[in-house]
Amino acid sequence: MKAILCRTLTAAALALSVVLAPATDASAHKSVLKVEFAERREFDVLIEDFTLTDQNGERVRFGNLRGKPVVINFMYTSCPDICPLLTASLKILRDHMKPVEARDIRFLSITTDPEVDTPKVLKAYSRRHKADAPNWSWLTGDARELAPVWQGFGVSVERIAKGLIEHTTLTVVADAKGYMRFAYFGSAPDPDVLLKDLRALAKEPAA
Repeated sequence: MKAILCRTLTAAALALSVVLAPATDASAHKSVLKVEFAERREFDVLIEDFTLTDQNGERVRFGNLRGKPVVINFMYTSCPDICPLLTASLKILRDHMKPVEARDIRFLSITTDPEVDTPKVLKAYSRRHKADAPNWSWLTGDARELAPVWQGFGVSVERIAKGLIEHTTLTVVADAKGYMRFAYFGSAPDPDVLLKDLRALAKEPAA
């Protein structure tokens, strides 16, 4: 499994490197020419509740997702490098899960660019990346809604120009009680490590 996931993610990174324009401003994110998996840390911190709008215009409340693990990442659709790689990593993870595992996991991708990322834009992005699964919500809102969410996860967001955002690269795994248990910083998480962490949470008592 590990060899398959890593080879697939490497191929995705190489494909992205081909389509990136040479003039792309790389200051906002690290180049995807080399796959360097994210740094993993363990936590046990309750995530504050929040409500945002998904790609279908529906309101999604984090508190209503209790009972199943949730994978959360931060991205924006016009990102030239790391964000597509994050999406590829999570899609690889989901595609290689057993059906019963995939059914019991929720994915939340939260934008860092609400000015551009309307529900319509997020829906088109998810379809373009073949990441429009029923259990994958692409979330946006206005700046007043998103700012406390970013702050609660320790995500720094800075607008460099229209459509170009510098932000903390973060993927989080929350347990069924809504606690942040694992976080991956700096790049795309290793799908194998992420799957291992999710399977460990699945074995924990539900109470």
